[in-house]
Amino acid sequence: MKTILWMLLWAEPVVAGSVPDGGRNVLPQAWQGRAEFHGNQKLAKAAAADFGGGRQGWRMEVLDDQAGPSKLQLTAPVDGSVKLGDKLLFTFDARCVAGSSADGMARGQVMVEIKDPPNYPKLGQDVFEVGAQWTTVYVAFPANIDAKPGLTHAMVMPGGRKQTVEIANLRLLNFGANFDMTQLPRPRLEYPGRAADAPWRKAALERIEKIRTTAIGVEVVDATGQPVPGAKVSMELKRHAFAFGTAVKARFLMGTDPGTSKYREMVDEHFDSIVLDNDLKPIGWDGGASNTGKSYRRDWSLKALAWAKERGMWVRGHYLCWGPWEPWSQQLKDQPEAIKARIMNHLDGVLTATTGLVDEWDAVNHPVGWSSPRATVDQVVGSDLYADVFKAARAKTGAPLWINEDQVFRPGRQQEELYLLIQDLIAHGTRPDGIGNQAHFHSSSLPGAEELLRISDRFAALVPNLEITEFDINANGDEQLQADWLRDCLIMAYSHPAYRAFMLWVFWEGTGYKPDLALWHTDWTEKPNGKVWRELVNEQWHTKASGSTNPAGIFNTRGHRGLYEITVTAGARKLTQTLNTETGPAVMRMVF
Repeated sequence: MKTILWMLLWAEPVVAGSVPDGGRNVLPQAWQGRAEFHGNQKLAKAAAADFGGGRQGWRMEVLDDQAGPSKLQLTAPVDGSVKLGDKLLFTFDARCVAGSSADGMARGQVMVEIKDPPNYPKLGQDVFEVGAQWTTVYVAFPANIDAKPGLTHAMVMPGGRKQTVEIANLRLLNFGANFDMTQLPRPRLEYPGRAADAPWRKAALERIEKIRTTAIGVEVVDATGQPVPGAKVSMELKRHAFAFGTAVKARFLMGTDPGTSKYREMVDEHFDSIVLDNDLKPIGWDGGASNTGKSYRRDWSLKALAWAKERGMWVRGHYLCWGPWEPWSQQLKDQPEAIKARIMNHLDGVLTATTGLVDEWDAVNHPVGWSSPRATVDQVVGSDLYADVFKAARAKTGAPLWINEDQVFRPGRQQEELYLLIQDLIAHGTRPDGIGNQAHFHSSSLPGAEELLRISDRFAALVPNLEITEFDINANGDEQLQADWLRDCLIMAYSHPAYRAFMLWVFWEGTGYKPDLALWHTDWTEKPNGKVWRELVNEQWHTKASGSTNPAGIFNTRGHRGLYEITVTAGARKLTQTLNTETGPAVMRMVF
């Protein structure tokens, strides 16, 4: 299997060949001489070259198609200043040497990265594709973090297929934080099924009507059981049965300043479910034990959970056990029993404290991790670790227990090893109650909804309960792409019978976590992806109905499954009750 799966179709840049004034090049003017190529000579050959016509740069020949992007890197140092939120344009000329690739195209990745081991944080990244003619590549993105002098590099990575690609005129232009990104040239990315009239979407919306809505009846009778015709009936869905939700921070949800009241209002208005992003993890739970911290307090966490339950929200618990190595577990690498004891202590403490406040738990989060090859604690503690976590948790709580991993929608190690791990848990009698797909996406790999549905079918055959647990998409500032992808992922999940929830990982810029991925700006103005959420979740899939009872005293309608508030008015009398339609057709009898 190839290291990269190329699934995007490229069109002409929105602003073809036009780079606006005002960009400051933060790469060396003589970048060619300061660039370095990193990679095994058995995998690739590279050298600086003069291509004529004013183009100077590097030629890179990939000899082995199993050489992944991280193995082959052309790097140039970033000398100039870059701050979080600065609008950047990574641009260069490129072409594929004729006959060097199977289809005549050269493909690669570009990245701006801080080389600060063991972490390699990225300011931005994307992919490119070029043919035999010189083509100017444009990659626009807002910087995710500040650059670090002497450690930050712009990189072109040609690995993943046999090809020879020539690169010239490399620049990284910084337009500053206040620049309008829509003025920067960029290609329009067309993932499969993005078109407004895509057939898959029509079929999915028809499935939604079939599996997510149900018949609802209200029968109004008097004290003797006789029908009351002509009674006025109004009903509104208050909470979806399907958990449309978001990650929240307990310190914002329980804050006392005026800004936090708006935060609570938006969570209550737009979501049916919450998950505390870090507060119930060891970092938040242990760090908040004193109840005096600035970021985490157990008091905030427990009150936030109670606040959600009071409002009829579904609450996810995140998490009991974490797979990848962390600094604390690295220190105990030669003491596997100590690692296991710490995991079990956290599990016991957090489950005891949150009894009745959490509806389901991520029992194991990132069980196979993102490192290749795999680097997770079970490899040292023992292959039974995750099964033991499920067993210990089931002894403490009746809440459903989930297994949660990222990149389940991307072919490769994470998807395959997660699948095999779940099979193994089932074989050992510790079947997870559900499979959580974190679904963190980048615009460089958007496979299309039909592929997402196919992969969902594959995992649902193992465990027929799925959730999107941490959705976001980094579209490098392309807000329309961000909105369209959210639209299609929402429709995909809501149309698939195995899905129970769709959770965002960041909904508001003001939390500070990857603000570019949010649905609302810091001042609460709505972004295009926020409009998508509102129009689908709060309008199209939100049922409000009204009318009068027929001669038999009955009012019939159809609506999306969930908890309804129903009000009946007959003469001078008015009666309000709730009705849960989660499990199917429902009739409420209201006696006047």
